Order: sequence, then C-alpha cells, then structure tokens
Amino acid sequence: MEKIWTAAALLLATSFAIPANAQVPMQTAPATAVAGLGSASEIVPSVEPGDEIVVACAPIEQRETSSDVRVVLTIAATPSDVPPGFKKVLATDEQVGRYGVTVRVPSVPELPDHTVNLNVYVVGQSASHDCDGGHLRVVSHHPPDFRQQLKSRPVS
Repeated sequence: MEKIWTAAALLLATSFAIPANAQVPMQTAPATAVAGLGSASEIVPSVEPGDEIVVACAPIEQRETSSDVRVVLTIAATPSDVPPGFKKVLATDEQVGRYGVTVRVPSVPELPDHTVNLNVYVVGQSASHDCDGGHLRVVSHHPPDFRQQLKSRPVS
C-alpha cells in the first residue's frame, strides 16, 4: 500500500514538472496572434495592468526554502511595437506557492500595447535556475462600459 502512495505522489510531482505555464484570468481581453516571436505565428494571451497571472515550472517546485524567486517581464522586439524606453520590468507583487508563483502585471504607464517575455529566476544558495513563461500581450486598461450593463439588466 505504501508503494502505491509513493508512486501516486511521484506521478503527481512529475505531472507538475512540465515546462512553465502562464495562466491568465478568464475575464481578460482575448488572445492575440503575434507573428515573428517564434518560428511560426504564436497565440499570445492578453492581460491588463493589475491582472494576476500564475507561472508554474520545475525550478519553483524544486527550490530551496531560502531561495529568492523573481519574475521579470522583458519587452519583446516585435516590429509593430514602439520601444517604451526600458527593456525589463520586475514584477514585485508576488506570492510564491509550492508549485508556482502568482504575480500582478505591473502598472507601468508605457507597458500597455507591448508584448513581453515572462521569465522566472530562482536563486538559491547552491544553484540558480530559470524558466520561460512564454509571451504575454499587455493591453490598455479600458474603463468598464456601464451602458452595456444597463442594457442587459431586466426591466422590472
């Protein structure tokens, strides 16, 4: 029986040891197809400043207890983007969990309308590791349109 529990725990641990996956909330803007980042066109999720994202990867799971975990958003070089005047932004509002890190997309004025690379760095006393969280498209934060909510409200 003990071997079954050990095998189940090992299977669960290895299922989380896949490449980094960035998860975006469901209420974000739709994804954008961006060509030129990889070898073919890539579907990139869109996020707004202030949205929370979760990144899970093996270095976070295998980190030491005293490790330092940092999430960096690097401006991707796409032909349609105008350079904002900086290359990288450190996400400071982070919560490190057992299997991943939750961060909030920084509210930097020049960041919207740019595609960013999401990188996670885990620095411990014995070793340093990093993982790639893929690309995100930061879109402008649009105020909610309350007219749509008024139209959909039932008349009583």
